Amino acid sequence: MKKILVVINSLTIGGSEKSLISLLNMIDYKKYSVDLQMIKIGEEFDKYIPKEVNLLPIPEYYKYIEKGSSVLNLSKFYTRVKTAYNLRKNLKSKNPVNTQQTIYLSQRNTLENNLKEYDVAIAFAQGFPTYYVVEKVSAKKKIAWINCDYVNTMYDKDLDYKFYKKIDKIIAVSKTIEKSIISMKKGYETKLEVILDIVNPELIKKMSLEYDKELFQKDYLNIVTVGRIAYAKGHERVVKTAKILKDKGYKFKWHIVGDGPDRKELERLIDDADVNNYIVLWGNQSNPYPFMLQSDIYIQPSSKEGFGLTVVEAKILKRPIICTNFNTAPELIENEVDGLIVGFEPEDIFLGIKRLLNDERLKAKILNNLENKLAYDSRGELKKIIKLIEE
Repeated sequence: MKKILVVINSLTIGGSEKSLISLLNMIDYKKYSVDLQMIKIGEEFDKYIPKEVNLLPIPEYYKYIEKGSSVLNLSKFYTRVKTAYNLRKNLKSKNPVNTQQTIYLSQRNTLENNLKEYDVAIAFAQGFPTYYVVEKVSAKKKIAWINCDYVNTMYDKDLDYKFYKKIDKIIAVSKTIEKSIISMKKGYETKLEVILDIVNPELIKKMSLEYDKELFQKDYLNIVTVGRIAYAKGHERVVKTAKILKDKGYKFKWHIVGDGPDRKELERLIDDADVNNYIVLWGNQSNPYPFMLQSDIYIQPSSKEGFGLTVVEAKILKRPIICTNFNTAPELIENEVDGLIVGFEPEDIFLGIKRLLNDERLKAKILNNLENKLAYDSRGELKKIIKLIEE
């Protein structure tokens, strides 16, 4: 039986976290023994961890950085951060260090090693999971996932490259991300492979039926957007598009499922645009699928995506979809076949909504294609992962 370690920061609500949960629920535990290492437990998706997975205790260092903890000695923490910057200087990096990089470098010498021996260690995200797998884990093979628009992040790419050189295989979750990483720096092309996010359609369909009540008033047009409230997700476009819909007399509710660092700013924008009665903030929902299922239109207004998992989930639930033309959108939607891809301007999104409402032939065509085409099949992606483990 092969021993596998998977490392991720936590299982808070997010695309990579959902992908990992799907993967863990599709593994054959007669063949593989799986340990899961996180630095925070008790998040929304923890309850979906299969019982066969061995959840490791959080590292000692992180026990003192829990929410609301007063145990952390801040003077020691800032001393470690200063040490991290000195270390960055020693590494001759000319670029600013991302917060995750700074924090990891500040505690790399005090963070204990995992003392087990693994056949395969998987860092299921960039940042801490990758650094931890490289320096704190002993494994015959080390694999790292990049599941964001990495090139456009604030990570110090030169510093990261020193870690990625020690990784055997780097996984990009879309062809677009793979191409951008290859163009960024020589040396990545021999290690990169594309494995799309893992999705379990049957689990999504089952979860979408967990609520036996109607979430929305049916005499409204109900639009749903699911995702973290952060700048890249484009929620400011929701507010501006809602203002257009309101001004043109549409009777609608736009339901935003998710939370994040920009919520206060979003609330301010909603107040300024006077669309409080039209936009509903539901906050984080461990099961967003009933909201998707009961929507009239699903809209993804992002500026960029690592993959765009929520769009795939909406396709699985056969909802009419509009997404902006972000980097990976053409990999997810065939325009005017199983959804609409529109420009980034609020007016573009409005015109997409108007088309779906007024063009019955187009809407029927999209719904028919969603009904009869396979929305997404992760079996091929799962086989790629198993092949990596077995090689």
